[in-house]
Amino acid sequence: MNRAFAALLLAPLALGACKGKQEKAPELQTAAVERRSIVVDAEATGVVEPINIVEVKSKASGMITRMTVETGNQVKPGDLLVQVDTRDVQNQYNQAAADLESALANRQVSVAQQRRSDELFKARVITAQENEAASLQATQAQGQVVRARANLDLAKQRLEDATVTAPVAGTIIEKTVSLGQVITSATGAFGGGTTLLKMADLGRVRVRALFNETDIGQINAGQQATVVVDAYPNRPFSGLVEKIEPQAVVQQGVTLFPVLVNLDNAGGLLKPGMNGEVSVLVTQLDNVLAVPVDAVRNMREAVTTASMLGLNPDSVQAQVQVQMAAMRGGRGNGGAPGAGGDTQRSVTVSQGEVELAPAQGGGQFGGQQVEVTDAQCAAVKAAFAKKPAEQKKLDDLMAKARSGEMDFQVVRTQSQAIYAAVGVDARVAGACRRRERMGAGGAAGTPTGMQGGAPTGARQGARPAG
Repeated sequence: MNRAFAALLLAPLALGACKGKQEKAPELQTAAVERRSIVVDAEATGVVEPINIVEVKSKASGMITRMTVETGNQVKPGDLLVQVDTRDVQNQYNQAAADLESALANRQVSVAQQRRSDELFKARVITAQENEAASLQATQAQGQVVRARANLDLAKQRLEDATVTAPVAGTIIEKTVSLGQVITSATGAFGGGTTLLKMADLGRVRVRALFNETDIGQINAGQQATVVVDAYPNRPFSGLVEKIEPQAVVQQGVTLFPVLVNLDNAGGLLKPGMNGEVSVLVTQLDNVLAVPVDAVRNMREAVTTASMLGLNPDSVQAQVQVQMAAMRGGRGNGGAPGAGGDTQRSVTVSQGEVELAPAQGGGQFGGQQVEVTDAQCAAVKAAFAKKPAEQKKLDDLMAKARSGEMDFQVVRTQSQAIYAAVGVDARVAGACRRRERMGAGGAAGTPTGMQGGAPTGARQGARPAG
C-alpha cells in the first residue's frame, strides 16, 4: 500500500512534466485500475526427494548369482531382487535335516527301551536304578529332537535369506552391487553389511525448500503450495506444507529453515533430485482494486523515474517529501495496519528513501532504530578500512538498491553477509550510515532506508493472481 501511495504522489509530477516539457517525452505504458485477486506468497528453491527410502540388505553372505532388477523398475512386495549363492546354506540345511531324522530315530528307540524297562521293573527283574537310567535316556532323546528341529528351522531361514525379495512396493532408485559381487551379511558382519539396493514409493514425493527466516513466520503446516520444476516449467504441481524443520541451516551467513512440501506424483513425472521453485500461499484477497506491480515505485526509485520524465530529481524528492509528511501528520502518526498483521506502521521520508518502521518496535523489517556514538561509528569505519574490498561491495550494493535494480531480499541478504564478513553489527553500521547521510545532506528528520544493514522500502512479494 505504501508503494502504491508513493506512485500516486508521483502522478501529478508526471502530468506536470508532460505539460512543461517541450520536447517529446518518452512513451509510457498505461494500464487500467481494475478489480482482481491479489496473492501474497513466500518463495524459495527446493529439491525433490522421496518421502521414505528403504535400504535393502541381505541376511546371508556370499556371491550374488542373480539380479532381476535395474534402477527405475517398479516392484511389488515379494518380488525377487537378488539371489545369493545358496551352496553353503543348502548344505547346512541338509545336515540339519539329517540330524533331525537321527534324533527322531533315537527317541523312538529310547521310548521303546523305557517301556520295556518299566515292565521289567514291575516284574522285579531289574533294579530301580536301571529303570531310572532308561527313563533318563528317553528324556535326553526327546531333547535332542527339539534341538534338531530348532537347528533345522534356523538353517531353513538362512536358506530363505539367500533369496532377497522386495519388502514393500516401490521404485528402485539406486543399485550399489552387481552380478558376481561377494556381499556380507547385515546381521553377522561389522558395520551393518552390504547395501544391495535403495527403493522408495514415488507415488508421493516431497520438496525440501530452504526459506529465509524473514518469511518463515508466515508459513504453517497445511498451507497450500505450488512447485514448478525446471523439467516442466509450464506445469505447476500443487501440494501442502507438511512441516517446518525446527533446526535452521546457515549458508554464507544467511539463516534458512527447511520446509517440507508433500506432492502427489501419481504420474511419475517428478524424479528425486529435481530442482524447483516453491511458492507457499500466505494470503489472498479477492475482488480488490489493483494495479500492475510494474506501475508501483518506491521512494528509492524517485531519481530514476524523475530522469525518465525529464524532471529535476532533487525537486521531485522535495515535493514528494512535503506531500507525504503532510499526509502522515494528518493521520496523527497512526498509519494503516500492515498487510502482514495488526502492527501500525509510520512512513518516514528523508534523502529520497522510504522506511516502513513499526510504530511500537518489532515488525517484519526490524525493531527500533539504535542510537550510536562517535566511537562506535569510528570503529565501523576502521573495520571497513581494513577490508576495502568489502567496502566497495557495500557501496555498489547500496547504489543498486537506490536505483531499484535489486530486490529487497537480495539486498538485505548480501548486505548482512558483508557486515558479517567485516565483523560489525549490522544495526550499528546502518545507524552510522544514517548519521553520515544526515550530516552530509542536512535534511530534517531521521534519515532512514537502512534497517539492520539493508534497505527496508522494498516490495513484499505481492503479485496478481494468475
